[in-house]
Amino acid sequence: MSEWDNIEGLQQWTDKLGELLDAAKAAARSPDIEARLVVSDRLAAFIVNSRPNDAAIKALDELAAKASQDLMLGTIEERLREIAGRTAEWHQLAKQFREQAETAGMRAAEIRLEKTRRVALSLTESVHLLQDLRSSLSDTEDPEFVRSLARAVETLRKLRSQIERGGKT
Repeated sequence: MSEWDNIEGLQQWTDKLGELLDAAKAAARSPDIEARLVVSDRLAAFIVNSRPNDAAIKALDELAAKASQDLMLGTIEERLREIAGRTAEWHQLAKQFREQAETAGMRAAEIRLEKTRRVALSLTESVHLLQDLRSSLSDTEDPEFVRSLARAVETLRKLRSQIERGGKT
């Protein structure tokens, strides 16, 4: 048996709508969306089940429809407010992620620069050590070894120069 089965006449339908409007007021004050949906469904059921379909009942149906819409508008507004809040949170997170990426990019560039600086210093030191070794050798030492040292010094200088230019030739 449904709540609509024993309702007869305009007065009982009017009383039933009053009961539903009281429930709608309570649901509208409730933060629970489910309560609003339940009352909205009951108001829609009122429209479907009210009889006879004369002008007076149609006027009650119109009030029920407006009350149902008001409840749903409240629900939609809440949802829109929540979605807008989530959108704002999303924008904040996106901004935070961009800032983190920029910071990470700058940090990575700093790390690359530091590595480049250390390699350049190491190459410079190697060139100096090889030049010292070459100058300490006598002319009677193995000429091929002396030429190899000279080529190594020249190669290391070119490499250091390229590194200092950022790898561009």
